[in-house]
Amino acid sequence: MLSTIIGQDFVKNSLYLLLHNKKLPHGVILFGDEGLGKDAVALMLANLLSGFSSGTPNFTENINIKFITAFPRGKNETDSDGPFDKIPASEFEKIRTELRKKGLNPYYKIEIPNANDIKINSIREIQKYLSLTPNSSQTRVVIISNADLMNETSQNALLKNLEEPPDNTFFILTTNNIINLRETIRSRCQEFQFAPLTENEIAEILQEHFNISHDEAHVVSSIAEGSYSKALKLIKTDVNYFLEKTISTLRYGLAGKYYSCLKELNEMVTKEEKDFQLVISFIIYWLYELNLSRNNLIPHFFSNYRETIEKFNSKYGQIDLGKIISDCEALLNKIKNTNVNLNILKFRLIMLLSSVIKIK
Repeated sequence: MLSTIIGQDFVKNSLYLLLHNKKLPHGVILFGDEGLGKDAVALMLANLLSGFSSGTPNFTENINIKFITAFPRGKNETDSDGPFDKIPASEFEKIRTELRKKGLNPYYKIEIPNANDIKINSIREIQKYLSLTPNSSQTRVVIISNADLMNETSQNALLKNLEEPPDNTFFILTTNNIINLRETIRSRCQEFQFAPLTENEIAEILQEHFNISHDEAHVVSSIAEGSYSKALKLIKTDVNYFLEKTISTLRYGLAGKYYSCLKELNEMVTKEEKDFQLVISFIIYWLYELNLSRNNLIPHFFSNYRETIEKFNSKYGQIDLGKIISDCEALLNKIKNTNVNLNILKFRLIMLLSSVIKIK
């Protein structure tokens, strides 16, 4: 069943060998950036452990799998309430719908409004779940998706289960930020790091699990930085719009037309910092394409802009591409790792474009 998961061969093979040799630890942590398939592997592994050797049974219908993720807090909810006791029926139905979608598509990202952390009452439900499982001889699997969203109290509660795990019980934690998990939890689990996916693997996931067309899947996978979730975000974005605006931003920035460059950035980036990250990513890829053209290679992502690329290289032939790419990547990393005002970021990008590039 793990073979149905796209990519991540090292992790899949490692888990299979442990499972085959009956040496799989009671706790495992699957970690890495968002959109690498951690939940998909967790669900497939859980299905194997709980007795399904083929197919992809919906975990919402499998009583031997307990799936935990972040849920919203209900009005006047206390830690002694059940995780859904105070949630209105309409909101609860939305949560059930999201869980069903996840069960049918292990790559689906659950989207629940105001679900900011994994509540203590969700973790306390684990003990209740284990005690109520009809056949104690059957293997039970607890999956905690986005485990880094557990607060200190929730992590302490989970630790008690990990210290003395019941027989035939396995815990699978997935996380984008493993450093947010307590060392005492990590020390009781075996960790498996997920690598970025290849462009072909991303395209395959998009086509098989999200019904994205072949051409669109391969276009966005080339700038998705190894993440199918980032590729999905790109699909929801008007990619052609961002491409055109990126080219205009570069033109004005290189020419030192500060106001016009800022105007383009303001139209693309309003309140979302992620939009600004996308702009810089497009700029970086455009510069890479300039370099391909300089070396008589065919542009990869901007293949429909070959004439424009040739004009750029003709006008800005002395650009130190390595320098500006390095500076743009440094700015992108700064955005990802620190909280900086968007207007300041825009100004820094404009200054970068106007000062680093020397016109021929």
